[in-house]
Amino acid sequence: MKPYAESCEQNRDPILTVLQEVFADRRHVLEIASGTGQHAVYFGQALPHLTWQTSELPDNHAGIQAWLDEADLPNVLAPVAIDVNDTNWPVPEVDAIFNANTVHIVAWTAVQRMFAGIGRALADGGILCLYGPFN
Repeated sequence: MKPYAESCEQNRDPILTVLQEVFADRRHVLEIASGTGQHAVYFGQALPHLTWQTSELPDNHAGIQAWLDEADLPNVLAPVAIDVNDTNWPVPEVDAIFNANTVHIVAWTAVQRMFAGIGRALADGGILCLYGPFN
């Protein structure tokens, strides 16, 4: 059974509107904390020029993979194990990073470590897109 988050359904269209513009000239996106996998599938379908690398803690890989298997998109890749607290992320350099709904729910030290990891994974001139209830 696929995991489901209503919030992904509610926010995907406004996010996509922004991603269509800011990722228009990008090629390889790392999604940090792909959650259910719903965003990856939706954005991967709508942005077929991108290779979309999902990532998540290993306990959540099966749920993401269920979404990927059903969608069968050639440009959306199986999840890699990333813990934002780790210093080594198993991904090549990318020209874009996307994250939704993580920064506001993890400890400040995890946010700092996540941004350090982003700095290592994002190529010069790369784009970072964050979504969340920021104030």
